[in-house]
Amino acid sequence: MSNFEDYDLRGRDSSGRRRPTNRPSGRPVGSRPAGSRPAGARPSGRPTGSHNPQRRPVNRDEYSSRPRYSMDLDDEIELYDGYGSQYGIEEDDMPARRSASSSAHRASASRSSSRSGSANHKKPASRNAKSSRDSKDARNTRAAQTRSGNRRPTGKNAKKKKMKRTIFVVEIAVLLVILIIFFFWSKFGKVNWDNINMSELENENLDEETKEVLSKYTTLALFGVDNRSNGNLDSGNSDTIILVSINNDTKEVKMVSVQRDTYLEVADNTYRKCNYAYNHGGVETAIEMLNKNLDLNISGYVSVDFYAVAKVVDDLGGLDLEVTQKMIDTNNKETGQNALAGYIAEVENVLKYYPDKKEYWDRNDCYFDKPGVYHMNGAQVVGYCRNRYAVDNDYGRAENQRKVIKLIVEKAKKANLKQLNDICNDVFPEISTSLSLGQCIGMATAVKDYEVTNSTGFPFALTTKTPSKKTGSVVVPCTLSTNVSTLHQFLYEQENYDTTDDVVDVISEHIVNETGCTESSAEINQTPDMSSGSEDKKE
Repeated sequence: MSNFEDYDLRGRDSSGRRRPTNRPSGRPVGSRPAGSRPAGARPSGRPTGSHNPQRRPVNRDEYSSRPRYSMDLDDEIELYDGYGSQYGIEEDDMPARRSASSSAHRASASRSSSRSGSANHKKPASRNAKSSRDSKDARNTRAAQTRSGNRRPTGKNAKKKKMKRTIFVVEIAVLLVILIIFFFWSKFGKVNWDNINMSELENENLDEETKEVLSKYTTLALFGVDNRSNGNLDSGNSDTIILVSINNDTKEVKMVSVQRDTYLEVADNTYRKCNYAYNHGGVETAIEMLNKNLDLNISGYVSVDFYAVAKVVDDLGGLDLEVTQKMIDTNNKETGQNALAGYIAEVENVLKYYPDKKEYWDRNDCYFDKPGVYHMNGAQVVGYCRNRYAVDNDYGRAENQRKVIKLIVEKAKKANLKQLNDICNDVFPEISTSLSLGQCIGMATAVKDYEVTNSTGFPFALTTKTPSKKTGSVVVPCTLSTNVSTLHQFLYEQENYDTTDDVVDVISEHIVNETGCTESSAEINQTPDMSSGSEDKKE
């Protein structure tokens, strides 16, 4: 007989008749007096394990929703235990019923113990029952802990986990900062850092009002140097001198090219072309010359090998520049050959642009069949910037250089990480600067905020003159005081700037006396590049 044959769940005997309930009248169905047991019920503690193999496994939902009969709870537990263990039902399958059944079972066991207590008062049995209850309670506790394993911890455990997460986030942030610093240091470490003390080069001749205005700007001197002969960025021919004014609040950038042949005082009582200062006295002498002649207070400088521009352009994928008919037709006065082609061939030769060619240059890069916009590589761009025969000499060439710089800046803003990394590797070793690492990083990270709003050339009003054989042909400002006043208005928005009486005005008067050129002598007036034209020749 199976475990279920000795208890009819329907309350009927084998003949089909309902088994008497033996309950007092008026007592509700399903209840029984304390201490009584239904007939045929299995005693508590009866071993389980036999079952009807043809009965289907218990469905938890079906079982939990099945109508409750007048079955004693301890019998129900035995029924569930025996049946569930045989069919592999885990205790945790029905946690709610299991908990209720455990409580009922303990109550039933207590009643059974009280009934049998009069006949047999054996304490070991009580201890065995207590041990069984403790074992079940322990299993229920472990099951509850397992079920609640995914719940959010509270109290001290929650604080510990939160602290661990915080520490982990901080460690990741510190690691990223270290990696960023290492990256910038590895790149900027290639730069030739100059320990020049800019405070010693400050212009003490300026009045307090002018110093206050200039403090709102960062003024840089950019030198493009041809150092092929000495390989030293601290000296050489400074073919390019550009003043860069950065508004510290708006990030607006303005550029002014100082023509390299401008006639200025390059040292005490020594007047020459302004690029003489860099070539004979180095960068400090060049900065002092600019501060003194132009009433400036330069914040720092950057010197770059002129040929490094070719690498920048190639890393950015080239630039689109216009070739005019004049560039195609004009020949070098010395060689009689196409001027633009000669400059491009020279750059490619210096850079060994085509290693497989005998003289490292390619004819197809040098000559243009017709005017138009061409996509140029780095060597072509540098040749374009150096050509002065087809662009009205020094001031025309300077305009092309400013145009190229603006195109490079705009393209650099859109460059990807690989392009920027290539530029750092190729160009930084060709740079010397007085700026600190922090200043360079700050400017590099804010490069997208900078905007070149305008540019022009200096002097604004000029003519050419040959004061002596020693000086050769020079660019004469007409006059220096007037041009410096216009310069401050352009760079710093100082209206009607009054130049220093004992410095700029003295230098200006000396140039007038030596060259005979006054304001009325100006033959060329350079206007800002953003206006209708870059130059206007007077009749």
